[in-house]
Amino acid sequence: MLKMFRLGGNMNVKIAKGLVLSLVFAGSLSAQTQSQMFQRVGVVGDSLSQGFFGVTVEKKTQDWAYPVLVTKQAGASVSYNVLKGPYVNLEDVLKWNCGVFCIAESIIGGNASTVSLPTHAGITGAEYTSLLKTSGKCEDITATKQEKEWYWAKWYWYTYRWVTVADCQEPDKFHRFGLRDAGTQTQVMEKVKPTFLFGSAGANHVLCTALHTSTDCLDETRFKRDIREFFRRMSAMGSLQGGVLFTVPNVTSIAFLENYKDPNGRANYTGLKAFFRNSVSDPNQVLDANEIASISTFLNMLNNEIKAQAATLRFAVADLRVIFDDLKENGRPIRSADGWSPGNARANWPLPNQPGVFGLDGVHPNMYGHSLFANELIKAINTRYGYSIPQVSEYTAWYYDSLNRNPVDLKKFLTENIFGQAISWVVSIFT
Repeated sequence: MLKMFRLGGNMNVKIAKGLVLSLVFAGSLSAQTQSQMFQRVGVVGDSLSQGFFGVTVEKKTQDWAYPVLVTKQAGASVSYNVLKGPYVNLEDVLKWNCGVFCIAESIIGGNASTVSLPTHAGITGAEYTSLLKTSGKCEDITATKQEKEWYWAKWYWYTYRWVTVADCQEPDKFHRFGLRDAGTQTQVMEKVKPTFLFGSAGANHVLCTALHTSTDCLDETRFKRDIREFFRRMSAMGSLQGGVLFTVPNVTSIAFLENYKDPNGRANYTGLKAFFRNSVSDPNQVLDANEIASISTFLNMLNNEIKAQAATLRFAVADLRVIFDDLKENGRPIRSADGWSPGNARANWPLPNQPGVFGLDGVHPNMYGHSLFANELIKAINTRYGYSIPQVSEYTAWYYDSLNRNPVDLKKFLTENIFGQAISWVVSIFT
């Protein structure tokens, strides 16, 4: 028995020495592992990943998208097709920095520069379904239709038969300019074979309820089928060493929506309406209490599935739902290196003397918001993999964010400016 204790003591000494050696080499090992992890970064996703804010996508917005920021902080890079529209930078228009010709060019859209195979394939409007099906050429690469095929049944008899052929409908401009000839987002990643993946595309599966004030778009079966198929294909590549996902915040808390109480006390006319509406004339223009409850249930399911996929692939996961709830309740302090602060940022677009994280559409983050978003992902990656990726300076992002430094009160513009009232009226007619 004494001999066993002595052996155990010797073993403990050896283990202690091993731990010391591990600590000595931890820094270099971590750096080497991080370099290997980020050797080839791939990005799929939606408008958050592509850098949509100001109601458009262009170089100055793409350069501040969260995957670009995080990748730079990790000492790596991604490539992407640079857009110049479609649609316009709403901030530039309201500040008169974009005239008639600028607006026309932006609405038409196009590419400022292109790459043959982008490693960053995130596209505005995408979800896991479109990651699998929508390319830069076809709305749905799996779609088919019946078409007549004429042939000679006999030398004297020319007739036809019905055959199944591909039904390639042109996709939206974001996919056309963002993906071009590279394929679907899934196909792009299978060509790139990344070692690290930004793989979140869950938001639009539920954000559609806020944008359309309706729960008709919720489809649990489709969401689960397509997210699982996407990650099955990613896992089958064999190249992934890691990645990061994030949960979807409460979409009924975004700045796009605001509380509305029906003056006649009707429950289905009371709830959340789009900010640009002055009143509600139809139940379809508001999310009532029952619809909000349905969205919450769906969101719980969606986020649980995202966490399950992250666990299966051993990805980092940032719980942005919790973070956004805290932001909405307590704000986010902004502070310079010497301690000066412009205040706490809130879950709204910036207002005079009140920083905010949203752009003017009330849905997507502004430049400062993207830095905040990137830092939460960096924290999750560092925690999961033991790295020390430095964070983005949120103060610097706020300082160079023209919307935060020179705010536009869009709500006031839409209600008090004649041009704004006209815009609000047109939007209300077509949404």
